[in-house]
Amino acid sequence: MIDITQNRPKRLHAHIVDELGARIVRGDYAPESLLPIEEALVSELGVSRTVVREAIKVLAQKNLIRVRTRIGTSVCPQAEWNHLDPDILRWRFASEFDPQLVRDVIDLRRIIEPAAAEIAAQRASKAALKTITGAFREMTETADLDTHINADLRFHLAILDASGNELLRGLRHSIEGALRFAIQFTTPSKEQGRTSQDWHAQVHDAIVAKKPVEARAAMSLIVESWAAESLQIVALNAKRRKKVST
Repeated sequence: MIDITQNRPKRLHAHIVDELGARIVRGDYAPESLLPIEEALVSELGVSRTVVREAIKVLAQKNLIRVRTRIGTSVCPQAEWNHLDPDILRWRFASEFDPQLVRDVIDLRRIIEPAAAEIAAQRASKAALKTITGAFREMTETADLDTHINADLRFHLAILDASGNELLRGLRHSIEGALRFAIQFTTPSKEQGRTSQDWHAQVHDAIVAKKPVEARAAMSLIVESWAAESLQIVALNAKRRKKVST
């Protein structure tokens, strides 16, 4: 059994949620199939019944599983999953390469980000503009890749916040996982990096100058460039798989 001390329950609980959630998303447990009974999970995972039960509750809230009396705990069909849940996104990103996930993120970015940039250019407060500018400067000035990725993510999320739309802000936490995946998914060349940096500058400048049409157009360039590069990676991956299978 894993030693459960007073300062570890939350971390242990999160670990079991991660383990079971990742298994479901990977397909280790097929949709409509039953999870192992509680006693089996306690024995396999080396934790208490309380930890297993709490993890099951969390996964049920994400619509990954369904608990039914006298039947057991079954995996929900994918159509019922809360796909914008940050944990589910993270588990999907960490599992086997999924072309459909890439296409879904492309659609999400196309629908939300250009419109968010346009609205931000109309409504951004001084504080919001300061946050956007700070993230942009760090993104363009740093030589460290991880710092650049994190600043790039903050730049895009700050634009969502700057829209002033509470419903859009409500999606921020969910969209963060998709944007992090998007930014990390492609590794641009130096030339592409300079071009992307120029487009980010255009978005920044248009929002600061309160030019919504220009902000939408510049953000669309960023999203479409990323989409094209992402689809190239999907195509190359498909070719590799086909070559391996023949």
